[in-house]
Amino acid sequence: MQVADLELDLLRRRVVRAGKRIDLTAKEFALLELLLRRQGEVLPRSLIASQVWDMNFDSDTNVIEVAVRRLRAKVDDDFEPKLIHTVRGMGYVIEAPEQT
Repeated sequence: MQVADLELDLLRRRVVRAGKRIDLTAKEFALLELLLRRQGEVLPRSLIASQVWDMNFDSDTNVIEVAVRRLRAKVDDDFEPKLIHTVRGMGYVIEAPEQT
């Protein structure tokens, strides 16, 4: 699976961005896989919680925000363009910017 220069290899459980290998935890990998499988689609926190953590979403927990922040730190912070976006009040989406 791929978006822009970010590649996720399900068989090897490997993530590469711009030719650089990125080590992810099991939850980060699962979160990235979910985002990539549904790229371009805004995923609400409740869906992420049920798919990645197998739990009902509790609005008092920030586990999803923390996980997205850690994932961004690894796959977005040192690279351009940014791929993981927050849609305020809705959730998260992964997409490459439109090519012009």
